[in-house]
Amino acid sequence: MDAYLDGLLDELVTAEPREAWGDVLRRTRRSRRRYAAVVSVVGALALAPAAWAAVNAFEGTPAPATVVQSFVGWDARTQALAAAGLAAKAPIADATKVRGVLQAQTSDGPLDLWAAPASDGGTCMFAGWASDLDAPNGAMGSSMCVSASPPSSNFGWAQASDLPEHPSYSDIFGYAYGDAATVDATLADGNTTRLPVVEHCFLGVFANGATIVSLVSRDSSGGIVSSWSPPGPG
Repeated sequence: MDAYLDGLLDELVTAEPREAWGDVLRRTRRSRRRYAAVVSVVGALALAPAAWAAVNAFEGTPAPATVVQSFVGWDARTQALAAAGLAAKAPIADATKVRGVLQAQTSDGPLDLWAAPASDGGTCMFAGWASDLDAPNGAMGSSMCVSASPPSSNFGWAQASDLPEHPSYSDIFGYAYGDAATVDATLADGNTTRLPVVEHCFLGVFANGATIVSLVSRDSSGGIVSSWSPPGPG
């Protein structure tokens, strides 16, 4: 196991520091080390039409060995934390059931979202560019797990930005509870990007530095299922 105790505590963090999300967990792996991604609010760069066309084609795609191994490594680390009494509620992903869910097209190539069921009834996800999946030390990307029970916002999401491999982008991925069919991401400038939802999961590609001011999930008829906005000062 790679540097197994090095930074273990950094890999298990609350998914939204401003709102308690219960068992929502996340991890991020970049270069040779995994580090905790800080959830922040950034803006969306509208997905190209090709991204919509790729969604259904990617659902159920078998995961490459490096992605499966990333889930296996996550399980090993969470079990080690639980054994140390540091993460009694840490979910375990079923690495035998990892499958593709969503794919977005970018100028850096496809950004893929993979998912697997978790031992607590929730879902674990891994987002990474296809070009980063065969890195020498394993697939690079960002990961999180959400519990079966929804948080108050009905969203569990994470974001990765300032990536040395993809400096033009940040990405958002997450889980929309309820009957969500799409998620609208609204920027500070008033522009809204509609993201598809597959198996409750959503994925978006963002321009570094922009700001998301709200997320709204909608059902297949366009009705609002739930909404999120950053909490105000104080």
